[in-house]
Amino acid sequence: MKTLFALIFTILFSPFNNFAGDFRSHVYHENFDGGVYVFADNDEYCPVSILITFELANMESTEGNNKVFLIPARTKRFFIADLKVLDTYAAYKLRYSTRTQYGNAEQTNFDKDIVYWLPYKTGSTYKLFQGYNGKQTHQGINALDFSLTEGNEIHAARKGVVVKVVQQNSKHCSQPECAKLNNFILIYHEDGTFASYAHLQQNGAQVIEGDIVNQGQLIALSGNVGRTDGPHLHFEVFLQQLEKRTTIQTYFLTTEGKKEVLKEGSEYTKNY
Repeated sequence: MKTLFALIFTILFSPFNNFAGDFRSHVYHENFDGGVYVFADNDEYCPVSILITFELANMESTEGNNKVFLIPARTKRFFIADLKVLDTYAAYKLRYSTRTQYGNAEQTNFDKDIVYWLPYKTGSTYKLFQGYNGKQTHQGINALDFSLTEGNEIHAARKGVVVKVVQQNSKHCSQPECAKLNNFILIYHEDGTFASYAHLQQNGAQVIEGDIVNQGQLIALSGNVGRTDGPHLHFEVFLQQLEKRTTIQTYFLTTEGKKEVLKEGSEYTKNY
């Protein structure tokens, strides 16, 4: 049997925040007599999607090619494919590239009726100075900017697991290049959506990756970090695809027993 020449190119792609090259998951292979088994490990606290593209010579994949695989959270040796050698007396080669992202990249459905809590302390009142599809920086984006000042408490709007915490940054500016300096917490929900809480105070996180947070739990302190013109909390809920995110409008509990879609320019008191 001829020798296998394996050339491996791993591409970690992320279009949002600064996740690129920072996934705790990887694809690898093991040789066997007659071909190669391909596996993936995922050490993240949420599922990840991995698009794998094979370049094969004298081999074929049992799982096809250019396919997205959903790897469950905290999983080892997830089977990807069996790459069989077609002619064992001829040379054969394998190359593969991967593109990785949080969540189920092919998901379209989610819980549209879930009610989120206002993401701050009980008894507090804040203005929503930019809403969904806002005129300043939210054009075409379902995101919310609350007028929290530096050091104000941020509370979880919904129960979930913390999958990413970035809190080491301290600088801000209004230019696009400052987006990479953002501090944020990313939380994964049971319906496959994510929530991002951004512009946090340096070292202001009150949770760590892997924590299960309850609705209303203190998770961070607000700040003025990243691409900002001033202190505030940027909050958005989304489904994540490989190359983009689909942001989602949600219902919020504004006063006890009342749910609504928040309106730009309005003030909201959390009395629950």
